[in-house]
Formats: sequence, C-alpha cells, structure tokens
Amino acid sequence: MGLSREPTEETIRRFRQRVENLTRCFRVCMLINSSLDLDEVLSQIMSTSRAVMNADACSLMLADEESGELVFQVAQGSVGEKLREEVRLKRGEGIAGYVFETGRPLIIEDAYKDPRFNPDVDRRTGYRTRSILCVPLIVKDRIIGVSQVINKLDGTPFNQDDLEAFSLLSAQAAIAIENARMHRDLLRRQRIESDLAFATQVQKSFLPQEVPNLPGYRFQTHYQSAMAVGGDFFDFIPLSQNRLGILIGDVAGKGVSSALYMARLTSDFRFHALRERSASRVVQKVNELLCERSRRGMFVTLLYGILHVPKRTLTYVNAGHIPPVLWNSRDGVVRVLPKAGDPPLGILRGRTFRSARLRLQEEDCLLLTTDGILDARNPRGEQFGWDRLQEAMRRGDGDARSVHRRILAELNRFLKGARLADDVTLVLMGVEPMSWT
Repeated sequence: MGLSREPTEETIRRFRQRVENLTRCFRVCMLINSSLDLDEVLSQIMSTSRAVMNADACSLMLADEESGELVFQVAQGSVGEKLREEVRLKRGEGIAGYVFETGRPLIIEDAYKDPRFNPDVDRRTGYRTRSILCVPLIVKDRIIGVSQVINKLDGTPFNQDDLEAFSLLSAQAAIAIENARMHRDLLRRQRIESDLAFATQVQKSFLPQEVPNLPGYRFQTHYQSAMAVGGDFFDFIPLSQNRLGILIGDVAGKGVSSALYMARLTSDFRFHALRERSASRVVQKVNELLCERSRRGMFVTLLYGILHVPKRTLTYVNAGHIPPVLWNSRDGVVRVLPKAGDPPLGILRGRTFRSARLRLQEEDCLLLTTDGILDARNPRGEQFGWDRLQEAMRRGDGDARSVHRRILAELNRFLKGARLADDVTLVLMGVEPMSWT
C-alpha cells in the first residue's frame, strides 16, 4: 500500500498564484471590454499585463494594414519610452516579428542565448533583457499584432503558468482591440457622412433655389451629383430688367475639391457678370482669375449666355463645354449647335473668347447640359450618348417641363439601376407665345 503524497508548500503557493492570476485576468477582461476607446483599451491592457505578470516592462504592437509591419502602440516600464522609439518591426524580425509571422507564442528564458533576439535596443538604452514572454494577438484566425512582457521582477524566468495567464489575457485583449477599432471606424464613417451631408447642403445653397419667372419663357432644371458633392453647377444671373445671364459648367474631377472650386467660381463669376455687359468679356476675366490661382491642373468647362428677353436672342460663349441642343416641335428638328473652339477656363492666360448669337422662336426648347448624361452607362456598359438624348427630346412637344420629364424618364430606363459615374445637370428654357406692349 503506497503512502499518500501531500502537496508541498511550493506547489500550493504556485496553485494559489495561478488561481489569483486567472481571477485577475477575468476581472481585467471585463474591464477591458467595458470601453470602446482604443487608446484607453491599449493602456488598460498594458497596465494589467504588467501587473498580472509581475513584469518590469511590457509592450504591445499592432500590424500596419498597408505595410504589414509591427508598430509600437504602447510600451510601459523602465525602458518603455525607449522601446517606443523602435517604431517598426518587419515581419520575422526579432522575437516579436517571429511570433507575428508564425502565430506561435514564445517563452524566452535567456534572451541572449536566443538567436532571434536583437540586442541593439539594449545597447542603445543600457537595459538588460533577460526573460521574454511574447504572444500573438489573434482575432478570427487573423493575427493583428503581438504583446510581450519583459523581465519578471523577482528575477525568475517566465514559465508555462505565466504563458497560460498571459495568453488568456491577450486573447481577450485582441477582441477588445478589434471592437474598439470597429467602433472608431464606425464613428469616423459617421463623421464623414455627416460632413458630406453638410457639404452637400452647402453646395446646393450655391445653386439657384428657384428658376426665373419671365413672361414668354419657362425654365426647368435638374442637378444630380454622382458623389455626395460634385463639380457641376448652373446659375441664373439677373443683369437688368431685360437681360438674364444663364450659366452652366463642369469642374474637372469630382468630390469635395471640385465642389469647393465650383463654390468659389460661381461667386467670382457673378461678380464679373454684374460688372461687364459682354459675355465674352466676362468669360475672359474669369479665365484670367482662374489661371492666376490654378492648382494641380484644375480647370472648368462652361457655357455662359446673356438672354435678351424682349428680342428673344441668346448671346453665348462656349469655353470647351457641351454644345447647346435646340428642339422645335413645330418643325420637328433637333439641332446640336456648333461647338465653339475655345478652350476650358483656367488653362491658357491671355485668351479671348468668341461669342455666338442664337435667335429663338416660339416653341423652341433649348437644352444646356454637362457631359454626365452623355457618358452615363447602363449595366451592359453602353453609353447614353447623343442619339438617345435627341430621341427623348423629339418624342413630344417643346414645353420645357415635358422635355425635362422625357429626358429623365429615358435616362432612368437606360440606367436600369446602375450608378452614375459623373454628375448630371440639365438647364432647359422653353419659348412660349408672348405679346409685348
């Protein structure tokens, strides 16, 4: 009959220590997961790791998604700040790089006996690394970084019990980090969406809120940006009792930069339009202004016309823009007016711009547009183009409202739910019977 073996005091002490560490890990896991602030989570992880593991120093590195390198996020202890100066580690470099590459934790009892250890940091800082415990931070089979503790305060090397406790803590820490990152990204997207919504409202405030109410004329407009904000614009500028400026344009590019360029341009254009009687002179002035402050190749195509209301004439300048389209249901003819040879604004200094004059007739409907509608593509990759635009115009009368509805209906049928690749802007002017006294 064998003798019973009572546990030694050392064994009891080890078990108690293990239970205490595991209990602290569970408590810390609850604390870590109670916060969604990434900086706070990282700080808690490191403070807790150092206390639970009775370590002199600790650090946490996360993978840079673009470069794949490990980047120090937090480092604590007597050599913490100096460790943070070692900003990046390549995959496979040093102890941490090896754990990151293989996904296997490491217990290093004597760092200087391990060929993977890089002593350069010790030489620069005067620190003496002895024992290292390094584990991967894993979320759904994806390694997002590594965490490590250095040198136990009692001088003993890290052991398997330490690895068990540290691995448990790091597993929960990885989940907490991922949750905090997702929360941060969600807040960032919400801020961006909020900023874009505000930018959209600001941009729309630069566009006319109402169309002109002139006897003998009917106006319709449509503006739809491909992104939250865009570079298309149009404007109606009252010049005098009998004269109305009509402007449509397209800033190169899309997004916020184009929208900002557009906002400033429309303000500048109004200023010069109210000072100069000649459409050519207005466009020339604005071109010089844009050339002076041109940045990163930004330019704009535009068409500016001055409507003489009683005479029913439109004197216009086309600076590299889509030509106007004229539809008259009485004679059944759709005409694309000749495209001017003048360049867009903001490219060449010292340019003069030619003007053309169009005499309008009753039942004429004049369409000014940007290239977004012509370049629109359906799911099969087909382009909307001139033929479909003209066909939509000639399917009915020349009333501006009717032409407006027909064009948009045809565009929607063509797109079949496909997203626009560019902004779409329409300005229609219909000529109605009018008597002058």
